[in-house]
Amino acid sequence: MSAPKVFISYYVPWRFELSFGPSGDAKRRQADSHSSAKPVDLDCGIQVRGSIDLVERHPSGHIRISDHKTGKANGEDGQIIAGGKSLQPALYALVAEKLFHGELKVDCGRLYFCTSTGGFTEVIVPLDQYTRKSIAQLAAIVGEALDKPCLPAAPAEKQCAWCDYQPICGPYEEQRARRKPKEPLAPRRLEEKLYRHDAVLSERFRRR
Repeated sequence: MSAPKVFISYYVPWRFELSFGPSGDAKRRQADSHSSAKPVDLDCGIQVRGSIDLVERHPSGHIRISDHKTGKANGEDGQIIAGGKSLQPALYALVAEKLFHGELKVDCGRLYFCTSTGGFTEVIVPLDQYTRKSIAQLAAIVGEALDKPCLPAAPAEKQCAWCDYQPICGPYEEQRARRKPKEPLAPRRLEEKLYRHDAVLSERFRRR
């Protein structure tokens, strides 16, 4: 069994299961007492509902947002939204910025693979101009697809296995998607566009 990696960060756990716009009594009961009953509207036009696993506070008054993962680590240093496949660190950091506007500065969002399966590794996504540009690009591309409207299912290989909606679509969505005309497959183009955009910004991040 792998030993946990030690991160000396001086961040202290502060808020747990901080929800915004929760639905259902059970979720509200489990939420942090500082949660918001309303969803959060981001500047890019996206409205977000969800729950932040952990908000940690630094002695400087800054905070960071952590999303806990129990599976294998699948992120890499310098990623921002991984072509649209890893949105929580960036989106939740922006949500926290709205929730604590004028009170606390949000440093980053973080994926923390918190078991031996994930190697106790972390992926940090700073809340900077590159992250903001990636989320703005995401909102623009999804908005364009919805306006047409053309947003058919077009899952990447083996991604259906991890999707909560598999009971609705059934186990053969990947096979059906392969038989569809290649154009217009908005989600596929969405992923490709975001990967190109993410790669450029990630390269700039690594050079800083």
